[in-house]
Order: sequence, then structure tokens, then C-alpha cells
Amino acid sequence: MNAKPTSKTFLLLADISGYTHFMRESPVASSHARQVIIRLLKALIGASAPPLTVAELEGDAVFFYATTSGDDLDRIAFQIKEQMLSLFASFYAETRKLAEMKACECDACSNVGGLKLKQILHVGDVAIERVNQFTKLFGVDVILIHKLLKNSVPSNEYVLMTGQAHTVITDFHGLTPRILREKVEEFGTVKVVVFYPIHPSSMVRANESPKPTTTDTLTWSCRLKWNTILVLMSRDLKPVRLNTHSMKKRGKQREGSS
Repeated sequence: MNAKPTSKTFLLLADISGYTHFMRESPVASSHARQVIIRLLKALIGASAPPLTVAELEGDAVFFYATTSGDDLDRIAFQIKEQMLSLFASFYAETRKLAEMKACECDACSNVGGLKLKQILHVGDVAIERVNQFTKLFGVDVILIHKLLKNSVPSNEYVLMTGQAHTVITDFHGLTPRILREKVEEFGTVKVVVFYPIHPSSMVRANESPKPTTTDTLTWSCRLKWNTILVLMSRDLKPVRLNTHSMKKRGKQREGSS
């Protein structure tokens, strides 16, 4: 069998920061955090467009890719750079909307504004296979971009490009680049270029973040309340684990005393 040919492919991870903290809170806050993340993931997917394609949803991140023919590398690089800005705008428009609805006072709902977005971009050789109805990306470059999620960048809100990606992208909307060298397991030292967005929420124009309607607020409030009911019911309906050892012991004691 011939090996699947590879193509020069852009890989983009849009990762939501701050989600894990909420998942460690109360069961209700954890349930509401999931609903918040679902909305934000949908906002990110909705803001994407060709040439970007969703490869996978990975917990609190969306993994995108865009293949190139080689000749169109610069054109696709420009389109991806514009879409990365749109991803920031869509993310912060949605967090602003959720905060304004004030549907709940739990930790997750009260601190939606604490959620941040980081984007990691790489370009490399990737093989794409169909596995049943799924599209699967293969290659060391796919592994590398995921390992770069663990890095030394002292922020939860940034754009990180590998040296290969930065060579093609060249800049990010006039922001000042910071060159770092990350030690990545199995890859050694990897040069990366980091950009810190200045006041990302300012990327959202008023017409991109309309005020939530009464219907929006009621629908969201009902969803959260329904999730709260399900959480409370699941806690009340948990089966009681009987301590059979202590029951047998008490049974023998009763027999001895009779």
C-alpha cells in the first residue's frame, strides 16, 4: 500500500483558558461552565470560514486546519491571519453577551469575563485520512502544535506562532512580536513568536456584539436552570452503597445476643 501523500498545511488551535478552574467548583457551577464553553466553541466555529476547516473539538479547544497547494501559501496565510482576528472578536462578543444576560450568580456564570482565548499556529507537512465518517490528521507537525499548548508564555491570552508559521505570516496586525525558545518534549528547542493582543475586547465593535434580547436571556436562563435541576436530581438519585461487611457483623451480634 502506498503511503498517503502529505501537503503543506496550516494548523490552528484556538484554546479557551480558565475553563478548568470552573470545573473544579461546585457541581452546579461545573455544569454551567460546560454550557458556557459549548456556546463559546460554537461562536469560534461560527466565526471560521474556508480555507479553515474544523478537524476536531478537543475539550475546551477547536483544532482547525487549512491545506495548501504550495503556490497559494501566501494567500491562505493572509486569510488565516484575518480569521484569527475574527475568532478573537467572536469569542469576546459572546463572553460579553453572556455576562450581560446575568442569568445566574454561580461562580462559572459570574466570571465569564475571566475566560481568555489563546491561538497557536503552525504550518507543516500533514497527511489527511478518512476514518469512517471522520477526517483524521497525521504527522509530527500535528503532535508538535498540541505539545506547544504547554509553554512558558506568562499569559492566558496570546497568539503563538512557530518559526515556520511566522515566516509565512510575517506579522500579526501590527503587534510587537516576542521571540521565545520553548523546550518541547521529543522536539528539543523550538523557536516561537508570541503576540499579545492589546485590549482584545476592543476588537469587538458595537454592531458585532448586539445586546441580548429578552428571548435570548430567557432561553439561556431556562437552559441553566434545567441543568441545575439535572445536577441536583443526579445527586439525590445516586445509589446508596451498602457496607455489607458491617451489616454481616451487626447480624452476628444480634444472633449472639438472642
